[in-house]
Amino acid sequence: MSQEARFSRMEPELRKANLIEATLVCLKRHGFQGASIRKISAEAGVSVGLISHHYSGKDELVAEAYRAITGRVMSLLRDAMEQAAPNARERLSAFFRGSFSAELLDPQLIDAWLAFWGAVRTAESINLAHEHSYGEYRGILRKVLTELAQEEGWENFDADLAAISLSALLDGLWLESGLNPGTFTPEQGIQICEAWVDGLQAGGRQRFCVQTTGC
Repeated sequence: MSQEARFSRMEPELRKANLIEATLVCLKRHGFQGASIRKISAEAGVSVGLISHHYSGKDELVAEAYRAITGRVMSLLRDAMEQAAPNARERLSAFFRGSFSAELLDPQLIDAWLAFWGAVRTAESINLAHEHSYGEYRGILRKVLTELAQEEGWENFDADLAAISLSALLDGLWLESGLNPGTFTPEQGIQICEAWVDGLQAGGRQRFCVQTTGC
């Protein structure tokens, strides 16, 4: 039986996973612009026509890969937080440890992120996948920061703005890790994020007040 025949007989989820892995390999190897449907089909061992039967084009396939990867990341981070102590500060620490775990600092994953980020402005389907994934990501941070504010008794705390700030810090560290892996260790990445929360608890929260008083 040919590779293409085996692919056609796969369960839909397995078939999708096969194409997503091929897409990730091509993104790492060629970047977004160079990762054509022809190259992805060759990597997956199937015809261009077979991929075209399931996806309208490269943009849709890359968007599907983006959603799949972010799903894995969210699952890992949620699992890490669920295993932590019930208070918000400990769950944030677990989130940071998960963010700098070997699974999330895997070079292939980071290379895929860099390719995804570079493609966000080029295609509507990829931009929508990005908006959804980052909305979910910031939602996790907003929820735990809201809980931290409640536990600490902070009034008028703008958890939305704080989540944007913390997300930007984490994004910057991931980007730096991808471009210059030797700049800092995973332990130092965690340390930087913990320092951000320490600053929040030491008075920095006043910068995230909905109003100028009572925070």
